[in-house]
Amino acid sequence: MTIDRVAQLREDIEAGPEALAGLLDAYGAAGGPLSGVGGRPARVVFTGLGSSRYAALTAAAVARTAELPAWVEYASTNAPTPPDEDLVLVAISASGRTREVVASARRHLDISRVVALTNDPDSPLANESDHVLPLLVGQEEAGIATRAFRATLAVLGMLIGRWAGAGETAASLRPTVDVLRAATDGSASWLPAVVDLFDRASAIDVLGDATDAALVQQAALMLREAPRLPAVGYDTADWLHTAVYLANPGHRVLLFSGSAADAEVVATIRRRGGETIVVGRPIDGAAVTVDAPSLDGPIERGIVLSVVAELLAAELWDRASAEEVETVG
Repeated sequence: MTIDRVAQLREDIEAGPEALAGLLDAYGAAGGPLSGVGGRPARVVFTGLGSSRYAALTAAAVARTAELPAWVEYASTNAPTPPDEDLVLVAISASGRTREVVASARRHLDISRVVALTNDPDSPLANESDHVLPLLVGQEEAGIATRAFRATLAVLGMLIGRWAGAGETAASLRPTVDVLRAATDGSASWLPAVVDLFDRASAIDVLGDATDAALVQQAALMLREAPRLPAVGYDTADWLHTAVYLANPGHRVLLFSGSAADAEVVATIRRRGGETIVVGRPIDGAAVTVDAPSLDGPIERGIVLSVVAELLAAELWDRASAEEVETVG
């Protein structure tokens, strides 16, 4: 029997609001997973690969604004942060089996405090940690991180809130459940036009402010992983210094608005023969604007607006799959 992975991805996306609600219920309960995580550390290093590392990029930015020194490193780096008693390593792997992340946790264990974020509390990563924060997302049938990405962002936001007193709580994140549901259910107003613009694009850039790095990088990954489109994520202003050279006729950009450079980027792309799809505040010159709800901070934006790229990726994957069947037939 042929497995319809596009249908599985859609089901995973549609299950997102309920999964998020269940996560927040668990973390908001008395004696929830955060209760044993320990007090505020002097320093925090986040480690992971793929979506796990992307989520940490925004979490670290939130921590720094709360005056908690924090940074992110690839779990695969040859120059890792040395273990230290005043350091907490937050090791992130949804499967709990990413070997580089497990190795990082093992290197720090018994010297640094090790906090693991994983969907499997019995995994090798959990066994190499002092405390486990479960993601509680169940199995994602398509094998693509949608619920796991949102859960990672939410748990990291609540972890920073616990340590720094200036992050998220289960209560503060509760409104994102309904907003995510509305964003998922309301895609018919924009999705067809955006799919037409992105279909078979030869080059795609995903842009947003650096504080939204998790959202930007995850969106680009979704477009690479599902429909296999050549998408790359950039900070909006940095794009003007590093990637503008490749913007030629036919170029497509998915822009999460919020940077001071938004208008200049949109005008530049239009002048060079490309088109921009804006998510959020409207910008003159955009081909399509996807209306986005007002959200308080980068954790909330990442949780909710990540569904835009997920829905887009599923539709593009479906279209590509249908064309492949017609070609074979």
